[in-house]
Amino acid sequence: MSAEIALDYARRMFERQHVPLPPLGFQVDWADQPSRHKLYLDTVKVPLPEPFRSMPPVGIGSALRIAGSAQAPGVPDLGVLASMLGCYGLTGRRTEPNWNDDSHAKIRSDQAVWARPTASGGGMYPAESYLVVGRAGPLPPGVYHYDTAHHSLDRLSTGDRCGALATATGVRAELYAVVTLRFWKNAFKYNSFSYHVVTQDVGALLASWRLVLATHDTPVEPVLWFDEAAVGAVLDVDGHDEAPFLVLPLGRTDTDADEAVRIQVRAPHRVWEKSRRVRSFELVSRVHAAALVGDLPRPDLARAGAISGDPADALVPLPDPAPEAADLDVRDSLRRRRSSFGLLNARPPLDARDLAWVLSSVAQAGLAGTDVAPAPRGHGWTGQWVLANSVAGLERRAYRYDAARGGLVAGAALDVNLQRLYALTNYSLPEVAAVLVVTGRLDALVEAYGARGYRMLSIEVGQAAQTAYLAATARGLGVGAVLGLDNIGIDELLGIEGTGERSMVFMLLGHERAPRLGYDHSLYRSEGGTR
Repeated sequence: MSAEIALDYARRMFERQHVPLPPLGFQVDWADQPSRHKLYLDTVKVPLPEPFRSMPPVGIGSALRIAGSAQAPGVPDLGVLASMLGCYGLTGRRTEPNWNDDSHAKIRSDQAVWARPTASGGGMYPAESYLVVGRAGPLPPGVYHYDTAHHSLDRLSTGDRCGALATATGVRAELYAVVTLRFWKNAFKYNSFSYHVVTQDVGALLASWRLVLATHDTPVEPVLWFDEAAVGAVLDVDGHDEAPFLVLPLGRTDTDADEAVRIQVRAPHRVWEKSRRVRSFELVSRVHAAALVGDLPRPDLARAGAISGDPADALVPLPDPAPEAADLDVRDSLRRRRSSFGLLNARPPLDARDLAWVLSSVAQAGLAGTDVAPAPRGHGWTGQWVLANSVAGLERRAYRYDAARGGLVAGAALDVNLQRLYALTNYSLPEVAAVLVVTGRLDALVEAYGARGYRMLSIEVGQAAQTAYLAATARGLGVGAVLGLDNIGIDELLGIEGTGERSMVFMLLGHERAPRLGYDHSLYRSEGGTR
């Protein structure tokens, strides 16, 4: 039953351009939208160091290789945690004319766009980050929430709660970072489609965390299979409006942890809610409930969802995807990451070396370990296709990326009007040099893990999207993630319909028109002391 619910939900999401999603006639109430930040009204604030200041100058490629190693011991210090958490915080204000329908309104101060290092579907930022600190952590033992608006921590409780998380996850550590989702922060805009979006948001944040920690030689393995109710009880979230989706153990230990002593308060902590009306949506509630696993044992199905090409297929070779001297490091890539929103230009063509760099980076990210697929990992759950529109040396056609052999396998000619397959107006598809299609074997993962398989695949898809963002940014390319392409039409173009492999997210790549006009004000000074 769990698998059927997940596959039915996914089918509806993939068909949404052909069959409208319920509730029919839904209109976004922009005047009653929620805050992008979860704000506690009655907690003690704990300041954090400036994010990214202490990060070593490690390149994207080196960080990805480190991230794919087995988990390292040791608890990160507060400076490292500040950079990790800061991946979801504000780094500056950006205002520019682009093809988004609301770009003219963003000039107003009350509708300013605040840049963040990590991407989020629709810019809604529904994820919340928590730290559960034990006796050997960099803070007094307790539970803390990361305040994205003020780059600080809200202290929610005191005492060592690591024992409860060890029981809930099966992994004992002296420090845990937990990602939750507040569904309304996205659902107010995307209604029934929101679960498909927000689960990828979790993966995008995970990719940023992995790379920040990797620059400090700290590869990690997140826990995707855990008892949500037990974790939610530690964080004091209800599991319905806000629910935990990922637990990241940091600094593993074999030492037993004491149970906590909670702060004595007369009532639960109060959270400010900007919206006058908060709604839930039946499809979202159903698929979320179906994916809960409670205390069920973790399956051991390491080969589930593998995507591999046929070694007999003729290969179109790609250049060596080596880093270049001008590439930005992880820190600067995070600070400069942004979406291109209609500013892509198919001329000059995309260099095949740049395409190879992004493809190989995404493939490398897919080999990073988790609790259900520990490192060293033989394969990821995602595959990649390229719709090459303007790539030097490549014909205009679809190609499957063969990561093992470092080349492309030619598919169908690109003789369709991609713009007709795109539901929005914020990108001109003829001006996109290449569309990177991230795919996954959804049916196989749901068969192996139930509805949890859909959730876990979506997290890995989001990780691929954020990695593509950062790899492209490091190389100076324009990039944008979209979900508005018709999945059914794209799957037919790729020739994967009926195979169990499905398109999940689309990354648009190319050069940007120059100069890029706008206002960009950083909240943090550069190393040289200038903005």
